[in-house]
Amino acid sequence: WESDLHRTLKELRITGGEPLMSAETWKLIEWFKTNKGKSTTRLAINSNLGTDIDIDRLLNSIDGVEVDLYTSNESMGLQSEYIRDGINFDDWANNVERLLDSGKFRGLHVMCTINALCLSSLDSFLEMVMNWKLEYGKDAINFSLNILRFPSLQSLTILPENIRDQYAANLGKFYKSYADSGLMHDYEKNQLARLIAYVDIVSQPHEGAAELSVLRNDFKQFFTQYDQRRGKDFCNTFPELAAWYKAI
Repeated sequence: WESDLHRTLKELRITGGEPLMSAETWKLIEWFKTNKGKSTTRLAINSNLGTDIDIDRLLNSIDGVEVDLYTSNESMGLQSEYIRDGINFDDWANNVERLLDSGKFRGLHVMCTINALCLSSLDSFLEMVMNWKLEYGKDAINFSLNILRFPSLQSLTILPENIRDQYAANLGKFYKSYADSGLMHDYEKNQLARLIAYVDIVSQPHEGAAELSVLRNDFKQFFTQYDQRRGKDFCNTFPELAAWYKAI
C-alpha cells in the first residue's frame, strides 16, 4: 500500500464484519486524510449503520476524504428487524439521514437483497429512498436490487402466485410513479423493471433447485426455528403471509 498501489488502484473497499468497529479502519481513514492529493484511490466502506456505530466519529474523521458508503436494507420497520436480526430500523434510518445531512460523502449506496419476505414492504422502503433523493438530490443516495437465489428456501419464487401478483402490481405502481421523475438513475430503473418481471414470471430460484413443495417445507422449518431461537413472530410480522404460512 505504501508503494505505488495507491496511485493506480481505482477504489479500495472495506467490508466486514462491521469495518467501523475496527481500529484499522480508522487508521486507514487517517492515512487518506494525511495523504490527500498523493493518492488517486477512492475509499469505500460497507457499514450496517447500526446502533453501535459511532456516527459522530465517522463524520469528524472524513473531512477532506472522498468516501462512498455502502449499507444494506430492503424493508420497513419490524419487517426489516425480522429479516436482518439485530438491526434497529429507526436507528438505521436516522443514521442514513445524518450522513445525508452532512453532505460529506461522495455517495451513499443502499444494497437491497430481494428475498421472499422483503417484498411486503419493499415498495414503501423504496418510497423512503425516493424521498431522500428528493430532499438531498438524485446522486446523494441510490439503491441496487440484488435478487437472492441462495439459499433457495428464502427465494421469492416460493411465494404463492396470487401474493406475487400483488407484489408485482405494487412495484409496478411505484415504477410508474417515479420512472419519469428524474430522480432514478437508468440502472435503478433497469433493476426495478427486471425485478418486476422476475416476480411476475420466474418460477424457480435457479436451475437444479428442489421442488417447490420441498422448498416451502424447508422455509416453514427454518422460520419456525428462527422464531423460537430469536424470540420473533412470523405471522404477526407478516400478516399478509400468515394464512399461507400456517397452511404449509
